[in-house]
Parts: sequence; structure tokens; C-alpha cells
Amino acid sequence: MTILRHRDVITSVTRQLQRLALGIALSALSATAAADWRADAVDTLTRESDGRRLVVLGEMHGTREVPLLAGDLVERWSDTSPVLLALEIPVREHSALREAVAGGGADAAIETLRQRGWWQVPADENDGRRSEDVLALVRRIGRLKASGRDVAILPFDPRDLRCYQRGTCEAAMAHVLRRAHDAFPHGRIVIVTGNVHAMRLRPDNAPEGFPKQPMTALLRDLKPYSVNVTAERGAYWACRDTCGIVDVAPSRSGGREGAGSPFNYRLVLPVFTPIRQVGESRE
Repeated sequence: MTILRHRDVITSVTRQLQRLALGIALSALSATAAADWRADAVDTLTRESDGRRLVVLGEMHGTREVPLLAGDLVERWSDTSPVLLALEIPVREHSALREAVAGGGADAAIETLRQRGWWQVPADENDGRRSEDVLALVRRIGRLKASGRDVAILPFDPRDLRCYQRGTCEAAMAHVLRRAHDAFPHGRIVIVTGNVHAMRLRPDNAPEGFPKQPMTALLRDLKPYSVNVTAERGAYWACRDTCGIVDVAPSRSGGREGAGSPFNYRLVLPVFTPIRQVGESRE
């Protein structure tokens, strides 16, 4: 039978407390780092966009970070002006999204949205645009609305088989956003869309099948500020041959882009994290 001496018990407890303290410190450091990149990103885009009415976040679909960034921008900018958040979601979701926001992002309204057909697509068919993270963004906008902020959400994707057949899908999305711009003369519009749609110019080295004029290029007369949102590391959810987790490609440094670039600015976040599929953890 082993008899523990008093100092052994104290040493063991001390080590456990040290490990606990280290874990708490690391968690706090991680949370602080997360808050830092978000604050830095909002400060950067606020400065660089210089009051432009249309700010286009060109994303890799399927990250947790971009919905957080979009929400942070809406929260910051809605403190001084109306803000419309435009999401690359089918236009048929407009009524349900409007009700969720008007209802203050209440759980029941978000659950109604969650149960709609577009949101219930299985993971192996999900291109990354639908997630618990986007639903959390809708909830956040609803809560801002309930607090008195002048905010709203617009789904701007009207694409159907016909536009694919005619090659007019980029123009169809641009048309929805142009109408929103004209109907919303005194506020800012934060547009979250795939990075191809966010290009203000067609790249010189564009592959076969690339749009002749991306969506944002068709809005250049409105002076949109286009941001290519990338990350140093991590992964995102996307559909290629199959749908799944894709590792982030190495990224060059961020900063302002030249006049001949498809984007105004390249924003490099520390990490991309794959989405939570609809119905997964709702923390």
C-alpha cells in the first residue's frame, strides 16, 4: 500500500492548479487574439474604404471568419448610418430573412429559417453559403435591429437555370444590387459574395469559362470597394469534385492592390476555419 506524504499531495494539487491556470491563460490569449484580428480588420476596412457606399467582401465560401467580419462591419458602421447587409443567398429567402431580422433575431425566427429547404441541403451538396455561422450572423443583425440600429439583410442571388444557359448570371446579381443601391441612398451596403463575383475587373489570366464581366465589374460606375479576403492558414468548406474541407493555399501579403487588379484591397486574416453545417453545434 502506497502512503502519500503531505508534501506530495500538495505538490500534486499545485501542479493541477498550474495546468488549469495555464489552460485558462491560453484560452484567454486565444480569445484576445481573435478579438484583435477582428478589430484590426474592421479598422483597416473602415480606413481603406474611406466611406465608400458599396463594400464588397470577396470570400472563399465556407468559413466561420467572414460572417464574423461582416457582422463586425455592420455593427461598427451602423452606429453612424444605415447599413444593408447583402448576402449571396437566393432572393426567395427574402421574406424569411426580413422576418428573422424584424423579430430581433429571436430563436423561433432563426429556427424557422433553419428549417427552410435551402438551408437544409446536406453537407455533401453544400457549397458553403449556408451554415450555422451565417444563421448566427442573421441573429446578430436582428439583435442590432432590436437595439435601434437601422440595419437590414438583402439576399441578392436570383440565379436560375435560364441565366446559366444564357450566361447572364453575373448581370442578374448586379441588377439586384444596383436596385438596392438606388433605393438606399443614404447608407452603406456590405456585400458578401464569392471572390470571383467580387472582382471589379476580369483577370488577364482568367481560365476558360470565367465570366466575361464579374458582378462587381458591372457595378463599377457605383465605385464599389472590393476586398479579397484570404487567410494565412487554415481551411474552408467548398465544392470541387466533391464538397468538403479544403486547405487554404499559401497567401501573399495583404494591402492595397494596383489599379489593374481585380480588387482594391487584399485582406489576409490569421486563419480560416471551416463552417459549422446547419444543425451542428449552435454555440
